Amino acid sequence: MAKFINTELDLDVEIVAITQRQAVPYWTAMQEESGASGPAQWHSILCAAAEAKWFVGKIEPLDYTPAQARWLAEELATHLLEESQIPNA
Repeated sequence: MAKFINTELDLDVEIVAITQRQAVPYWTAMQEESGASGPAQWHSILCAAAEAKWFVGKIEPLDYTPAQARWLAEELATHLLEESQIPNA
C-alpha cells in the first residue's frame, strides 16, 4: 500500500498495492480519455484509478479542488511509473 499526503492541500489518500489487476483497467480507462487536458485530464486520472479499485476508501473525484485533483493525479501517475520500473540487477 502507498499513502499520498499533502498537508497544505488537506489530502490524505491511501491506495492498494498495484498489481496488473489494477494497472490494466486503469490504463484502459486512461486510453479512452486520451486527449483530455487540464482539469479534465486530472479528473480522468482519478476516475480511472477509482474504476480500477486503486483506493482503499471511496473517493469522489469531483469533490476535490483543482489543486488537490492535479496533485493527486500527478502523484498517482508517477507512482504507476515507479511501480513499473524493472530493477537493475
